[in-house]
Amino acid sequence: MNWALFCRLGCVLGAMFVALAAQPSEAQSLTGNVGSAGVTDGEQAVEVRFGVDDEGAAGARAHYDYSFTGRYQVRLIGAFGKPDAGDWDFSSFTIENWFQWSEEADDNSGFNGGLRLSYGVAPDGDPDEAEIRLTLTDKFAERWEWRANVISELEVGSGRDDGVSLETRGQLTRNFDVDLLGSGGMRFGAEIFSEYGDTTDILGFDDQAHQIGPVVKASWDNGVYLQSAVRFGVTDGADDSMFKIFIGREF
Repeated sequence: MNWALFCRLGCVLGAMFVALAAQPSEAQSLTGNVGSAGVTDGEQAVEVRFGVDDEGAAGARAHYDYSFTGRYQVRLIGAFGKPDAGDWDFSSFTIENWFQWSEEADDNSGFNGGLRLSYGVAPDGDPDEAEIRLTLTDKFAERWEWRANVISELEVGSGRDDGVSLETRGQLTRNFDVDLLGSGGMRFGAEIFSEYGDTTDILGFDDQAHQIGPVVKASWDNGVYLQSAVRFGVTDGADDSMFKIFIGREF
């Protein structure tokens, strides 16, 4: 193993350690992803997401992405949710602004670094949400990729909670020569989500919400892509389990 590869693996382990050492969360993400930092000039995409937990609560999202330049992209998100004993309802409309400040070279040297600024408008007088997300992605050793996100979120408007909620996410995947309906290859790996409570109330580790589990990805030459994952709670404050699936197309 060369020194650059060793450093990259150290970054992966460090990101996962930070996630495990994170503070508490009040809810688990059913449709969240360990987001990419890459932006491609002129690229567009549409995507739908669905997630459900072990108690029957579910969430869904629809996305539209457009990259104005090689450094700036906008994502529009419509989100919907269903409590375990309730009906589906509209949750929020969000505008995300993606900024890429570092780009990985064609030979995989360097890394992709990005920043996302988003604002979500909630219905029925619920507080809005403003979010800042740091995104890092890096491909190494030909087939491997790691991703890390650090997220802070603040409620805005009447009825808002005090403090800033924090979250970390990490993902490590490897490409394998496995054909799924002509995909020409698939990525398999693991991801970890650690959702924080607000900064006014820091709980002990057992009350924090940490989940970890396997993830699989596939993509096709026509721009269609698929991602699915299962996560399991590793602390008392986490949901026991969840499942998610994303389907989209870039064009």
